[in-house]
Amino acid sequence: MNIGEKIKTLRLSKMMTQADLAGDQITRNMLCTIERGAALPSLPTACYIAERLNVPVGYLFAEAHEDFAYRKMAAMPNVRRALGAGDYSGCLAVLNAALGDAFDDEIALIRAECEYHVAKAAFDCGRLRAAAAGFDRAVEAAGCTVYDTGWIRTRAAVYFRYLSLLSPTLVSDTLDEIEINTAKSVGDDFCAYILAKEALDGAREGEVNEYLARQGDTVYAARLRALSLMRSGALKEALDAYEALLSSDALTVGVLMYEVFDDMELCCRRNDDYKRAYEFASSRQGLLERLLEEV
Repeated sequence: MNIGEKIKTLRLSKMMTQADLAGDQITRNMLCTIERGAALPSLPTACYIAERLNVPVGYLFAEAHEDFAYRKMAAMPNVRRALGAGDYSGCLAVLNAALGDAFDDEIALIRAECEYHVAKAAFDCGRLRAAAAGFDRAVEAAGCTVYDTGWIRTRAAVYFRYLSLLSPTLVSDTLDEIEINTAKSVGDDFCAYILAKEALDGAREGEVNEYLARQGDTVYAARLRALSLMRSGALKEALDAYEALLSSDALTVGVLMYEVFDDMELCCRRNDDYKRAYEFASSRQGLLERLLEEV
């Protein structure tokens, strides 16, 4: 990309007309000639244009393989603002617009963290295919930096272990089966819940009680308590606990609601209430279809 093309690309990205960029120091015809590549700007003109475009003048003269640093420098203020506001999708949009596929260690780290948080947000609101794709992108970006991103791989692996149980189509393209099946991470609320659920399945009561002591007021803990009651045969108490969970404002439409429908179907069957069991089975299947909708 020559100087004229860079100027035009930057001008258009900032939604400036040629008259806007030309200002009162150069003519629109001169700018048009420069953008076409028919003339090179003098150094004072280049400095003036760079200032109005808010980029270092060195960026305009940099060779293609050298301009990454300038593009990164120009993008970082917006990246920092997005990160400070917790706008991870916005941060990725800034990086994509400014840098495309180019990256260094710092940019790869930022991408990995943003992709993870965007994937988790998609998971939390029940967009499971988007979540699976996002976790894979996070792991891929994490593998491109020397910074410590092991937590991203581990958490993504725990999510994929759960997702693969919901549907064989929700699998990772970046993590192998062994890593997925053995991953343990408690730095994430859902990951901690999955490990506690696996401890309950394995009758490791100490781990379950430790989790409940830490997360006692969460909907995840409420589901584990209800599940424990059901498995112990206290069906009425379990149903009451599930009904309370369904009426909680903290329970959003997503995988936990799917699990509650599944539990309540089984609980009603064991209680010989087949009508309600059928209703919960239908609700569970309808919710699963919604959770597995394409991105």
